[in-house]
Amino acid sequence: MPKTNRLKPEADIATRAEFETVLDNIANAQLERDALVLERDNELLQIREEFDPKINAMNDRMNALLLRAERFAAIHRDELFGKLKSSATALTTYGFRLGNPILKLLNRKWSWEQVLEALKAKSLVQFVIAKETPDKDAMKTQLDDAQLAEVGCRIDQAEAFFVEPKRDAIADRRLVSDGKGVGI
Repeated sequence: MPKTNRLKPEADIATRAEFETVLDNIANAQLERDALVLERDNELLQIREEFDPKINAMNDRMNALLLRAERFAAIHRDELFGKLKSSATALTTYGFRLGNPILKLLNRKWSWEQVLEALKAKSLVQFVIAKETPDKDAMKTQLDDAQLAEVGCRIDQAEAFFVEPKRDAIADRRLVSDGKGVGI
């Protein structure tokens, strides 16, 4: 259940019985929502199962055609483009594009660790990233409140109200007695 803002301790519920009724309505609403999500997901799955084979077959066909066209264009590059990178037909624009530059290792003799050491040896440390950050998980488990305060931290643990339906207990009951939906 999603968290809500902290409420002031002013309630519009007068009795414990009314409170328990509201809780039961929340549980019923959650189960009704879960059933709708399941129904939606099942319908989406059926649609995907119907269309995915057709889409995948079309993707395979397009990729095979693209490979054929790319091979031809690579062989006949000068004839198709001249000094340009692209050209057009009545239905398409085609050509070669440069991708984003990617830094790669020079050859198999190099590793990124060796690159790091070479940068340091050549005094090119401006290209070395040193990321330091507090180990928050270790601090929470190994430092007490006083030690945390000395380094400018504290533990904060918010309390949140929750309602979870007992699915087994409600499974056989009708979600709503009047059939109009859950009222809260």
